Amino acid sequence: MRIVLITSSESASGGARQALYLGQGLAARGHRVTFFAPHQAASEPLAGDLDFRTLPPARRDWRRAVAAALPGSGPCIVQAFHNKALKALAWWSLAWRRRGAVCLGHRGVMYRPGNPLPYWSPGMALFTVNSQACAKVLRSLGVSRKRLEVVYNGIPAERVTPALEPAAMRERLGIPAGVPVLGTVAGDKPVKGVDVLLAAFAALPPEQASSHLVCVGCRPEHWEPDIARLGLMGRVHCTGRVEDVADHLAILDLFVLPSRSESLPNTLMEAICLGLPAVATSVGGVPELIRGSGLLAPPDDAAALAAAMARLLGDDAERAAMAQASRALAPEFSLDHKVDRMEAIFTDLLQRRGHAARAGH
Repeated sequence: MRIVLITSSESASGGARQALYLGQGLAARGHRVTFFAPHQAASEPLAGDLDFRTLPPARRDWRRAVAAALPGSGPCIVQAFHNKALKALAWWSLAWRRRGAVCLGHRGVMYRPGNPLPYWSPGMALFTVNSQACAKVLRSLGVSRKRLEVVYNGIPAERVTPALEPAAMRERLGIPAGVPVLGTVAGDKPVKGVDVLLAAFAALPPEQASSHLVCVGCRPEHWEPDIARLGLMGRVHCTGRVEDVADHLAILDLFVLPSRSESLPNTLMEAICLGLPAVATSVGGVPELIRGSGLLAPPDDAAALAAAMARLLGDDAERAAMAQASRALAPEFSLDHKVDRMEAIFTDLLQRRGHAARAGH
């Protein structure tokens, strides 16, 4: 298959990584994939051998750059990720249908689009969404169920394969052997709820006061004032942005997702793929992931989050059962499973387009 993927994200966020992972997974199966991203996109160093091309600085020149990657004849798939790319493709698709291009978009955020027109474009054959919760948002705009496919995010095996022994990571972070370790993978933005997590961690009962908390992706200088105010110095470890996420997750007894909003967080899926029990806020598509593998708490509720954390830290058997549930779920969130789904969707769309073209002659 000839496949062109376009993202307008300049970051290496979860959504940008998912687009990149998909391109890499499809290319590894022998499909001819071209991946477009903005100039100096943070995802470029992660592209490896993928045919990675940069979009021109001026958006008015994007169409010409992407059109040059389309085949001169024959069918192809063009999929857009993120708002600007999706808006652009919704317009281009009206003309590109005559070139044999089957155009589709992807959405992986929970907020309601301010401009629904791209989702109504007759040139867009389909929209993939990463959760049922996200699909519900688009259905509220009038997008029919027939034009929506829920495809869960996929995590590459190497992303959840630790390279470092847990004892060595504990030593690196200064965490004593034997003490319980909780952790999250987040960032400094308020939507990630790290402030709520710190308050909940400070509220754990005295018998759990030896536990440590690892905040992967959080800058120490940003959170140290809160950590000091809560009396948590020496027990909270903020790593800043790192790529060896699996090494950090491998030392955890419990993963915590304190977000105020999510659609389908890669971080929780990575924790599940590593067989971790979890406590997570009941936002967006998160309840779709927590199927016996953890506990849910309301967002922005430090007391409820603390109670769920304390419950699992205090019950080894329940924690072990939830870890087993995570291991059972993991294959569903593998990159191979996602690529299987997307290959089937692309093949079906191309076959339908072929039947439509023959019917028109």
